[in-house]
Amino acid sequence: MKTETIKQTVRYFWKGLWVAALVLGLMSGNASALDVSSKEEAVKMAFSGADKIVKKRIRLTTPQRAAIGKLSTQVVRDKTMSFYSGIKGGQNMGYAVVERVTNRSWSISYMVVMNADGTVKDVEVLNYEGARNWGVQYESWLKQFFGMKADSDYRSISGITGATISVRTITAGVQKIAAAYQVIFLDKVE
Repeated sequence: MKTETIKQTVRYFWKGLWVAALVLGLMSGNASALDVSSKEEAVKMAFSGADKIVKKRIRLTTPQRAAIGKLSTQVVRDKTMSFYSGIKGGQNMGYAVVERVTNRSWSISYMVVMNADGTVKDVEVLNYEGARNWGVQYESWLKQFFGMKADSDYRSISGITGATISVRTITAGVQKIAAAYQVIFLDKVE
């Protein structure tokens, strides 16, 4: 069998498992994944009622990357970050960041919404392409992040049996985004 045919067969297999997991997850009724088709749609849902949504693409300086890394206790490789802010009546409703990360061989897309004071307002899993570990999409797990800041103890986030890598990936991402918000908008590191 040709290598490309084998790869295509494996892709169809994993997509089939993903669809089965999606159906089972939806049947359970407790999953917290947003039903959206784009980043923009997810951000609109996060800032419902906003007069407008503004996207700020920020090129991170070396001092900003170092400060974010120090706060989040991880190496920050991002050169840019995009923050979406909802504006209502001239007032900022907060900021949201949508990220897509690779977790082993599949990807997870999630959104972190920050309050103006630097606390996490919401975390939503937008898309999970893996065939397992749907536990990271449950509100009961995601709400552990609510109210956390850049300097909070992210080691306190509970794990999920069978989803260790997914839990670590999302936890590190939320911590990095909270640290970036702190550095860029509150500490105003240049």
